[in-house]
Amino acid sequence: MDVQKLILFGMVAAVFALVLKSMKSEWGQLLSLAAALMIALYLLELCKEAGDFLLGIGRYVENASSYLRILLKAVGITYLCEFTANLSRDTGNSLIAGQIELCGKIAVLLLGIPILASLLQVLEGYL
Repeated sequence: MDVQKLILFGMVAAVFALVLKSMKSEWGQLLSLAAALMIALYLLELCKEAGDFLLGIGRYVENASSYLRILLKAVGITYLCEFTANLSRDTGNSLIAGQIELCGKIAVLLLGIPILASLLQVLEGYL
């Protein structure tokens, strides 16, 4: 599916969800959730292709593939947390959305610790 088709799908789904929400609130929510999941699944496929490409490039540079893996995991965590937090906000659970975002920030911070340790080792070698 092209990105233009995906955007059109999202716009049509949003209009239908708005119409359904005015008639029956729960059906509009369900349509919004289904459309969001379909878009997210398509985006995951695109991200996998981009990740495979970056890891392929990383094979040519020493130690780059481990850093690229960390970077890709961090990007995946941020996208997933943003998606689930927005879903939580749409259902009226802003407290849960905030906790999901906090959890994502901590997870990305923890992913960056090996890179920070490696950087400190390099700096220690120069001092």
